[in-house]
Amino acid sequence: MKVKQWVLNAIIGSLYIVITFAIAPLGFGAIQLRLSEMLNHLVVFNKKYAYGLGVGVILANVLLSPFGIIDWILGGGHTVVSLIVYMLLTRKMTSIKKKMIVNTVIFSVFSFIIAFLLIISGATEEAFWITYLTLFISQFITMAIGIPVMLFLNSKIDFNAQMEK
Repeated sequence: MKVKQWVLNAIIGSLYIVITFAIAPLGFGAIQLRLSEMLNHLVVFNKKYAYGLGVGVILANVLLSPFGIIDWILGGGHTVVSLIVYMLLTRKMTSIKKKMIVNTVIFSVFSFIIAFLLIISGATEEAFWITYLTLFISQFITMAIGIPVMLFLNSKIDFNAQMEK
C-alpha cells in the first residue's frame, strides 16, 4: 500500500473512534445506534478502506467498550467477518447502490456475533433471539441511513479516487 492509503486508513479509523466516542452510551448494548457503522460503506467504493475500518472498530472497543477483551475480539471479529463476506459476495457486482444494500444486510445478519457477546458477558438478560433481533434492526437502520449519507459524501469527495491517487 502507498503512504497515502495508510494515512487515509488512519483517518478513517480515527473517524470511527471519534464518532463512536461522541455517542458512546448508544453504541454498546442490545440496541445500538453506532453511527460510525455507516463508515462500513466505504468498502463499497474501495476495499482498501477495510484496514482503517477494522482497526477503528477494534480501537474504539478497546477504548470505550464496557465489555473488555471479549468485545475487542468479537466486536472486531464481527467487522472483519462482515467485510470479508461482503467482498466475496460482491466481487462481480457493479451497482454501488446494490452493493450498499448487500453490505447493510451482511453487517445486520452477522450481528448475531454481537448478540452472542452480549449474552456471554451478561450484559442482557433477554434471550439470544430477542437480543439478535434488536441488534439486527438497529444495525440495519444505521447502515440503511448510511446509504444516502455515504452516496452524498462520495459525490463530493469521490472515495475511490482518494484511495487510488
